[in-house]
Amino acid sequence: MIHDMKQVTKNLLLKFHAANKGRKPEKIIMYRDGVSEGQFLTVLAKELTAMRLACTELEEGYKPAITYIVVQKRHHTRFFPADNNKYRNGNALAGTVVDQGINHPTEGDFYLLSHEGIQGTSRPCHYQVLWDDSSFSADELEVLSYYLCHLYSRCTRAVSYPTPTYYAHLVADRARKHHNELVSNREGSVSGSGSGGYDLPESQKNEIKKLVEEGVKNSMYFV
Repeated sequence: MIHDMKQVTKNLLLKFHAANKGRKPEKIIMYRDGVSEGQFLTVLAKELTAMRLACTELEEGYKPAITYIVVQKRHHTRFFPADNNKYRNGNALAGTVVDQGINHPTEGDFYLLSHEGIQGTSRPCHYQVLWDDSSFSADELEVLSYYLCHLYSRCTRAVSYPTPTYYAHLVADRARKHHNELVSNREGSVSGSGSGGYDLPESQKNEIKKLVEEGVKNSMYFV
């Protein structure tokens, strides 16, 4: 779970407000990775509620439409074309969508194969729409998700899942390395032990957290 989801949402809304001459987002679309099916209700109860609280705390009555989508790649579903609509290696074409037949009968979900599998069998992404205030059609969410896979700056082709989710992985990994290095340095000066930060005073933990967050706030060097 993202424990400080409310503060994260508030910070992003304030940045959007400052960058767009006082305009506020009318709709928020959240792509969330790293959530298993057993955590869906917990995520909705905690993270979605925190996002709504962040909006109302910034301005009373401000309730943008929120769409919450979970992206999953850890599954065993694969697609094998039965006709000639495939690449030479047998993989399905990029942009292939499956939203009928093998999907959940009541929940809004779809499979999207957004990239060209160069080696091995392509693994599609499974998108679970947990919440949708905007009442997007299945086609609209599928097209949006596919287009977002074309924005990754390290690659001139489409990648396997939406770019914002990809960037979140990169910045989290880089921030973790910075955090561990800072903790290690502080522990060496405080106790000479490597305990993963558990022996540090709370004030130093907060200081390290602030240093890491400030360092990646306004730049995308992690890309």
